[in-house]
Amino acid sequence: MYISIAMDGPVGAGKSTVADGVAKALGILHLDTGAMYRAFAWYALQQGVPLDDEQAVSALTQKAMPEVAYVDGAQRTSIAGQDVTGLIRTPEVSMAASSVSRYAAVRKAMVASQQELAKKQDVLLDGRDIGTVVLPDAWLKIYLTAAPEARAQRRYDELIRKGQETTFEAVLADVIARDEQDMNREVDPLRVADDAQVVDSTDMNQQQVIDNILLRVKMRKGEKLEKKGTYLPLYRYGLPVVAFLMKLLFPVTFHDLENAQQDAPCIMISNHLSMLDPVYLAMANKRYHVRFLGKKELIKNPILKWFFDKLGMIAVDRHNTDMAAIRSCMKVLKDGNVLGVFPEGTRHKEGVMQELESGIALIALRSKATLVPVYLTDKPRLFRRVHAYCGQCIPVSYLASQGVNKQTCDQLLENITQRYAELVAKHQKTK
Repeated sequence: MYISIAMDGPVGAGKSTVADGVAKALGILHLDTGAMYRAFAWYALQQGVPLDDEQAVSALTQKAMPEVAYVDGAQRTSIAGQDVTGLIRTPEVSMAASSVSRYAAVRKAMVASQQELAKKQDVLLDGRDIGTVVLPDAWLKIYLTAAPEARAQRRYDELIRKGQETTFEAVLADVIARDEQDMNREVDPLRVADDAQVVDSTDMNQQQVIDNILLRVKMRKGEKLEKKGTYLPLYRYGLPVVAFLMKLLFPVTFHDLENAQQDAPCIMISNHLSMLDPVYLAMANKRYHVRFLGKKELIKNPILKWFFDKLGMIAVDRHNTDMAAIRSCMKVLKDGNVLGVFPEGTRHKEGVMQELESGIALIALRSKATLVPVYLTDKPRLFRRVHAYCGQCIPVSYLASQGVNKQTCDQLLENITQRYAELVAKHQKTK
């Protein structure tokens, strides 16, 4: 059985470059399907065919179709006997590709060609409808995305490096227009496949995205993840024992566990239902020692103080602005570790992330650390199963670039609330 990986996402998400890096690391073939559509669009432009004439554009599929060859491990795309690899990355061709891809005859011809290639070898295909149309039964589906501003900046930098004159505003407008066109076309619109894993690369560089996807491949194969960062002895050796007992007495089912394996520094956040919640978060993170922020009342007892100190807990005064605790949190993140925070500040029986403390926004914006949300469905009770939903990461860097102020803090808190609303809705669907 051949391994097939489907990678979809909007324009400017970096799919082609990332897919190439992932495929090389895995030693499998990478087929850039977007280049095939671009080549066909370039050909239509060269032939002077009106892009709004569906019949004329569709007729071109009988005249010429893109061909793919691999030279020194790199894909070369040609059409009508001409290598067009270096000619198809302009804004004009980009918009034209979005236009021709709307037509059923064009997509049918492309899909047939792509499916035939995937039957013969281990392959990674990237495009805009791979997981939903081309390879609906793919072994692994990735939806790679990023904030429009981040995607526009990357595309702008790429065009400038190639010597093309443009402005960031023009590229951003093009990105937004492409998103609108791709997501609302009648034939095979861009959407996230139901079983796709969403990777938001807003806060990541290219290598980090590649590593993130390779980690997801490892998890899909059932391979053990490598421990990273520094572990305190009590945490390293005590957690497996506690996790074993938790599985017996307070069982938990993790959903989308791959989302919780974000590279440090990052901040794991969760709604707060019980004293056992930190254990569930620690169990969810397979790679790092999670250092939790906890109320200072926990360390009044000398024995408990020793215990929590050995776990690396940061004590915080919940009733006052505790700058010492904030500095300790910043140091944890600066040292490349994972911080665990319950943004509600205290345990709640009802509602999810409705009354958030501003401290989480302050720490996240100052550190620019990505937020990793986990939603716990129920308070643990003996032998009653709890479900833990690991959500898509919440990028912080773009907001942080606008400064640390009331507006950005409020926006980040709103983003957290929105993400948890999505996780609650996801749980409701499974009931």
